Amino acid sequence: MARDESHFDRLAHLLDLERQAERERRALDKAQLPLAELAARGLVLLDVEAQEFSVGLGGRHLVTFTHERRGPLPARFSPGDLVTVAPRKAEVEDAPGGTVSRSTRTSLEIAFDRPPPEWMSEGRLRIDLVANDVTWERAKAALATWKGYEQGQKRDRREVVLGNQPPRFDKPPAFEPSRPLNPEQTEAVALALCARDVALVHGPPGTGKSTVLAELAVQWARRGKRLLCTAASNAAVDRLLELCLDAGLDALRIGHPARVLPRLQEHTLDLQVEAHADRQLARGLFEDAFDLLGYARKQRSRGRSRERFSNAREAQAEARKLMDEARALERKAVAAVLGHAQVVCATCAMLDSSILRGQSFDVALLDEATQAVEPLALMAFLKAPTVVLAGDPQQLAPTVISLEAQAQGLGTSLFERLLADSGDEVKRMLKEQYRMHEGIMTFPSQRMYQGQLRAHPSVAGHTLEDVLSAGAKVDAPPVLFLDTAGKGFEEVKAPGTESLRNEGEAELIVARARELLAAGLSPQELAVITPYRAQASLIRERLIDVAELEVDTVDAFQGREKDAVLVSLVRSNAEQQVGFLEDLRRMNVAITRPRRHLFVVGDSATLCAHEFYAAFQDAVQAAGGYRSAWEWPSQ
Repeated sequence: MARDESHFDRLAHLLDLERQAERERRALDKAQLPLAELAARGLVLLDVEAQEFSVGLGGRHLVTFTHERRGPLPARFSPGDLVTVAPRKAEVEDAPGGTVSRSTRTSLEIAFDRPPPEWMSEGRLRIDLVANDVTWERAKAALATWKGYEQGQKRDRREVVLGNQPPRFDKPPAFEPSRPLNPEQTEAVALALCARDVALVHGPPGTGKSTVLAELAVQWARRGKRLLCTAASNAAVDRLLELCLDAGLDALRIGHPARVLPRLQEHTLDLQVEAHADRQLARGLFEDAFDLLGYARKQRSRGRSRERFSNAREAQAEARKLMDEARALERKAVAAVLGHAQVVCATCAMLDSSILRGQSFDVALLDEATQAVEPLALMAFLKAPTVVLAGDPQQLAPTVISLEAQAQGLGTSLFERLLADSGDEVKRMLKEQYRMHEGIMTFPSQRMYQGQLRAHPSVAGHTLEDVLSAGAKVDAPPVLFLDTAGKGFEEVKAPGTESLRNEGEAELIVARARELLAAGLSPQELAVITPYRAQASLIRERLIDVAELEVDTVDAFQGREKDAVLVSLVRSNAEQQVGFLEDLRRMNVAITRPRRHLFVVGDSATLCAHEFYAAFQDAVQAAGGYRSAWEWPSQ
């Protein structure tokens, strides 16, 4: 399909639709929904109190908040979220904004760039999630840049990105792997190393995509290449940073330290610059400048003589000079730290920040490329002539709120479009998986990956029994589907929310979790996931005493794995409606998280009206893993 520069105008229009839809939804929610529903949707956290104040990384002010009853927080925010804090009932003109730096079940730590006001330590507060328009503004600017590429090599690259010219590859280079690679991993590394424009690495669940990315980083470093590692989410960028650090590379993380995992914060630009000698000199100059400004204010306040005004002007001029010198030293420190790094890691949104605006790289890695909207992915192509996209189009797609933008293609990732344009020549698919028992792998392999996956011998036969207490007796085949048909466990809307929950399924899931824990399974190796936020909240409340057990939505669990995963599908209704379970990529994520045991609870009378779920039940039944809730032992 031939495209011209109007493609970038179309993407910019779709971004506008998406941003407008997000603004309208937030405004409508705040205007029409009760506070309880806003809290249930994770948009506001009510009745919290400031418990601890401290100074954190880069001089930022940290405040830890807990619920007034000291119990679990009713809304869950994530590190990196932008928020405002205000009194629970009183009005304030300018609510201070901050960034969530840490989130637990019972506390929330927020980093502020300025000292918090006194009222923050007095009484009950509310914390509101706020939208961040910076990402969209930078993505639109990138689209305008692409549109302006009219001549020479830049135009050639634009034609490749538009799909009008095929990606170019050099002769595959010989390379010595730094770690063991299977045949498909070797092919993926070789393809990426010889790419002149773009290459795609398709990594189904558990197939070692991270291994390939780490190996590419090492190979490029050996060749003296300057590498950019990027992704749409902070979590994905942190994983890339860890891969590079584990490989012994000098890697630097760009971004607010509050958005970075605590164990990785020492590798952020902020902290690296703080420790630099030029930054220490600059700090002293700033202090001297502030002293001079204070002296100037005092001179003006003590009289109106010509001498005092002259002294004040001289002090101000000297202060400005010192500040200019300090800022120059800071820029020098930033440049030195950036220049020393073999690898720079940043989110797509940070690629057009003032820090990276003048930086260029030899090659870029874009992970989770199938979860990034195309305008964000295109930002990586502005920073490096060669970009390797890694992801899986059979897992979660980019999140798009606007139905109109979704219908017009904003939900189609650049990975998917380039694959459709160029075919398999631009892609290598990883096929050997190192996570799942063969029985867990078989159905998703057949339904989502044309039966191409194979289980590595180290995992093909491992079972839950291997990690339970000796002599424990638990009905735990690799896949167990517990059918609630006819039990009357119908879905309902959670009070004050539009999200669904299923009390009967929750009871079964909670009982199963406690059974496995009693049999010796570590809570760190057990997870409960569900497509619905309200169901996750309900189950989380009932398992609150198990501190290390994770309970979350499917979307929040992509990229994760556990020995055992319990899945509650929730949907049970006379109309046989499955809602957004029709997005089979979400189900693919859910059933590919466990290593040894997958336990799914659902109502076949509702689910099996959909061909995919009927096939899933048939496959489980053929493997001996089907159970009816009518015959399931009561706990």
